[in-house]
Amino acid sequence: MFYWAYGVGMREDHPVWDVYDQLRTARLNEKYYGCRLQKFERINFWSEIIVAATSSSSAIAGFAFWSTDNGVWMWKLLLALAAVVSVSKPLLNLTKKIRAYEELLAGYRLLFHDLKDLRIDINQAREYTKVHQTRFKKIIEKQRLLADKSPERTENAAVKDECQASVNAEFPSDSFYVPETDNA
Repeated sequence: MFYWAYGVGMREDHPVWDVYDQLRTARLNEKYYGCRLQKFERINFWSEIIVAATSSSSAIAGFAFWSTDNGVWMWKLLLALAAVVSVSKPLLNLTKKIRAYEELLAGYRLLFHDLKDLRIDINQAREYTKVHQTRFKKIIEKQRLLADKSPERTENAAVKDECQASVNAEFPSDSFYVPETDNA
């Protein structure tokens, strides 16, 4: 789970920024876990293809090409790869990881939707009220439940940076409504 971090220079030090920070955090996590899910689904897909293509009942195994000099070596290489994939696939727990990423992705999508809805309500009301703050606290409770479910011990920094740049482009700081503070 990632948290959005802002530097100095925000328009105001207003509590509504907590909502916007969490909105961008939820979007970042949604994008990040979506990318990670896609990677493991791709690995799982190609490993299944390799194993299926090299099975003795496969139509591919009967291609005449495999009886040529180059084909024999390629077939042996493909069989060796299939053997490695067959042995390593259970050790990688791809199915378990895919389920964990799917669960996180769904959770962050819902969280992002709730925060986006709250953002719209704040914008339309042109204020950040106690009702908004109460809704925000309920949303944060949902986020807390997602925080410990990551299947990763360490983040993939390159994927995170790419996702963060995408979120920055999607939600620049000046796109958020900040109510006037009462200085009286």
